[in-house]
Amino acid sequence: MGANFFDMSYESVESLITDKHNIMSDKTILPHQFVNSTIMPNQLKEHNIVIIHVKPSSILVKLEGVEPNGMTFEKESKNGFLYHILQRSNQGDSYFLKISNNDDQVAQIDAIIGEDPFLSKNCNVSYGIKCNIVQMSMGMVAFGIIMFVTGVFFGLRDFKKDQRLGKK
Repeated sequence: MGANFFDMSYESVESLITDKHNIMSDKTILPHQFVNSTIMPNQLKEHNIVIIHVKPSSILVKLEGVEPNGMTFEKESKNGFLYHILQRSNQGDSYFLKISNNDDQVAQIDAIIGEDPFLSKNCNVSYGIKCNIVQMSMGMVAFGIIMFVTGVFFGLRDFKKDQRLGKK
């Protein structure tokens, strides 16, 4: 539930971004093809978000990236929307992105990058609860994990108790 809450909050983040840059505008990707992009260090703030809109929204688009430290990430679109959070590298290196069209139809994409208002602590109080939504969703995820582990513990304890009673 917390993870879905987190994703839903980022579906509305674009209107809160004050400083955004286009990575791609109305870029056409043919079926089973891809486009590449590089995000230069001077385009990055401390906490950043890449947002990709896909038209038509039913097309499955995959974002793959290489971080400056060599780590990779990948995400797939959901209902024509895709986002990924990036943190500026202390090494001052670039991010490399690959956006693939994994469908049999032509896709149109728009991609922007901007400072993440939720993580940068530059969220305006007038946005209301949206400023705290990331922290709330992380808390919900942590609470869910704790409850899951607790449930497993009690389940195992009851299972062992039942086994001991069955032996008697």
